[in-house]
Amino acid sequence: MGIKEFFQRDNAKQTNIDDNTLIALGYKPELTREFHYLSAFGQAWGSQGLAPSIAGSLIFALGSGGSVASVWTWIVGCFFLIPVALSLGELGSSMPTSGGVYYWVAKLTPITYRPLLCWFTAYMITLGYITCYASTVYATTTMFLATISMATGGNYIPNKYHDYGVYVAFCIITCALICFSSRILSMLNNFYVFYQGSLCLALILCVVISTPSSYRNSASFVFINFENTGHWTNNGWAWCLGLLTPVWVVSGFESSSSLAEEASNANKVVPFAMISSLLISFFVGTGIIIALMFTMGTDIFALLGSQFGQPVGQMLYNSLGRNGATTLFFFLFLGFVFNCANLAFAATRNMFAFSRDGGFPFSTFLRVLNVQKTPIRCIWTCCFISIIIGLLMLANITAITSVFNTSIIAMYFAYMTPIISRIIWKDITPGVFYLGRFSFINSIAAVLWMIFIVILLFFPSYQTPNAEQMNYAIAVVGFVFIFCLLYYYLQKIWWQDILLWTCSNY
Repeated sequence: MGIKEFFQRDNAKQTNIDDNTLIALGYKPELTREFHYLSAFGQAWGSQGLAPSIAGSLIFALGSGGSVASVWTWIVGCFFLIPVALSLGELGSSMPTSGGVYYWVAKLTPITYRPLLCWFTAYMITLGYITCYASTVYATTTMFLATISMATGGNYIPNKYHDYGVYVAFCIITCALICFSSRILSMLNNFYVFYQGSLCLALILCVVISTPSSYRNSASFVFINFENTGHWTNNGWAWCLGLLTPVWVVSGFESSSSLAEEASNANKVVPFAMISSLLISFFVGTGIIIALMFTMGTDIFALLGSQFGQPVGQMLYNSLGRNGATTLFFFLFLGFVFNCANLAFAATRNMFAFSRDGGFPFSTFLRVLNVQKTPIRCIWTCCFISIIIGLLMLANITAITSVFNTSIIAMYFAYMTPIISRIIWKDITPGVFYLGRFSFINSIAAVLWMIFIVILLFFPSYQTPNAEQMNYAIAVVGFVFIFCLLYYYLQKIWWQDILLWTCSNY
């Protein structure tokens, strides 16, 4: 059987099978099934936005352990994400719904714990995707402004109000990109596969071919000679902080589960899109990072303090000159825009799924689909929330960075909950993709890795931080956790009930 036959059958027959599966899981089919493997892969891979995401996030690894940390933390970080992808792939194959992780929790936990755990998981995954989307819009903003700065030779220096204005514009633009029907979005995802792949190839070829000999490095500099470039004196911990680069870049591979109700042959498409996107990002990303490390020169601190605010921008400026670097950086910026659209899609589908189950405030309003069977109200609600989050840019960089740290923390909490439930209660009906006897140990490995990363993300970048340098992610996550609990227990006393109670007593 060829790959096309594996993923596709007669469309009408397959749609009936998928819809019957969804009905058996307890949901009425409402969305249109227009996604196939390539477009589902485009959703998962596009949510990572490999080349632009590396360009925007390499500062974490480069700024903690130099070239050695950049290369080896990428390899280690991606390798240990494979068990996570395999575990989530099993669950996505077993239960292909847009609700994803929180629905999996519902099926895997005893009824005593089910409501609260589902509630918590749904809020965590939605928080994760919205803040991940907002953080990527912020990265897109900084890359766009860096491109302008590069084009003007560093003469243009944006202030925080410029930053926020551009941020708002990109929130609106990227949300507008997902207001189309599933058929058009499927075709766009196919295009994103081609575009993001071409960007990766262009980035590697440009730096390998065009970099002057004065900026080329030795293999020992790239792979062996560790340099602590961060704010922690302990070299081991400084190296570990470099793991933030793969953690940020490869986040979103699970987003193919969000289109499970819009995909044909979903129990195959969802897990294979998820896993293949991670593996391809692993290998292609390794090539990108090694190419950059061999061609960036040895003055890492000059790159970190670049006038463009982007180490990779300075690398490209050194290698290609102003015109070449500006052109390539502009195409990387467009890749970031498409990356934002994929993340907005995942965020809005999660919001729609939980609103359909009545979990969010104003769920009756949010769950309404337009004539194209698109959750348009969820899309613009996601846009509005992201614009509000962006106001923290006007406070200080620490405040907005702390919120963005919560995106991965919240996602990992949401990923861990169904996997831990599955480990404890072992109640799963295997789907098409299943690891068999290796499934249990793989799930253990996935959970241990995510626990380590969550702990890492709660640490500040500075060993002795002041108020400006502190990582406030734990405060943000704590606030959302408290809100979840309060709203969970008080959901039957929503504002209309409070108003009626007040009027009847006065």
